[in-house]
Amino acid sequence: MIEDIEITNFRCFDRLKVSGCKRINLISGKNNVGKTALLEAIFINNTPTKDTIISIGDLRRESSQVRSEFPAQIWDNLFWKQNLDPPCVFHTIFQDASFKTTEIFVRNEQDILTVINSNIPAELVNHYDEWLEKEKFKDGAEQSLGVIIINVNNQIFIKLIALSRNREVNLDTTYNKSVYLQNTSFIPSTLRASTVSLTQEFDRARLNEKDEEVLKAFQIIDSSIVAVESFSIPEPTIYLKRQGEKRLPLSLFGDAMNRIADIILKIINNQDSILLIDEIENGIHHSNQTAFWDFLYRLAEQLNVQIFATTHSLEMTEAFIKAGIDRQDSAAHFELTRHEKTNKIVAINRDLETLEYGITHHKEVRGGS
Repeated sequence: MIEDIEITNFRCFDRLKVSGCKRINLISGKNNVGKTALLEAIFINNTPTKDTIISIGDLRRESSQVRSEFPAQIWDNLFWKQNLDPPCVFHTIFQDASFKTTEIFVRNEQDILTVINSNIPAELVNHYDEWLEKEKFKDGAEQSLGVIIINVNNQIFIKLIALSRNREVNLDTTYNKSVYLQNTSFIPSTLRASTVSLTQEFDRARLNEKDEEVLKAFQIIDSSIVAVESFSIPEPTIYLKRQGEKRLPLSLFGDAMNRIADIILKIINNQDSILLIDEIENGIHHSNQTAFWDFLYRLAEQLNVQIFATTHSLEMTEAFIKAGIDRQDSAAHFELTRHEKTNKIVAINRDLETLEYGITHHKEVRGGS
């Protein structure tokens, strides 16, 4: 599991250090202090690929048309104040003291070669020279070259990516991607999982004899639900059945049920993974939040899943404390706030008892020192 995270020159972070992560991590803070950006940084470091770079733009609802016409903006928007020098750096230390560092460089062709040549064995230099010679004549490619350097316990991997108009090209130095790719899922705050994808995930859970956990999760929201099923007519759909009533599709039960399905299925179907949830409170009534956290604590422990979730909700934070106060070895809370002197974003780690005291005594839970 991740224990410490350090981020440099990314999004709104000049430099941010988050220390003391545990199995369940809740991140709070005011608007525009980088809660979503912190999840994105973890996502990139865990899965440093072209698809990840593109997908976080999609999650931000960046215009695909603008991105197609001006591919260099995909890179620019990743960097703090769009300053491409120094690189974006993500450094993670795990509980077993191993580490992983991901650096993103975006330069002109000559500078890219300099970065590559200083990080790879001499026998691979021609490999990249040939690729650049071929790609530099492609429309726009020479203006949107990026190189990702991945260091896993001093084992180096390099990915060279050209993002050009209507196409992306990716060159990897290794086929052993499992060394640097960690199973990580990202659930955004607004985009709703499709009916078909949720049904496919539910069918996977059924095959692994875990569909009973999905039912228990739904019963947190609606205790009258007695069955969860999937049918493929007219398209793959999850159906819920209340006691004494006919089956109804999941879509008729509201956003909370859809979101809970997405969260629980991501955990059940991805043992030994990391789950990132933006604005976890969305759609979940405050009266069900403590039971929901209880369920997450148990399931995450059982399946060895580490969770990082953001929230704007005081009620969701209070529920997190209530469910986690006797599980403090598994729970961590971080508040992102701006330092009162430097105005740079810092992460304050408060144990749950201190956090609970601050809330119950109506003290402002906002750091600045």
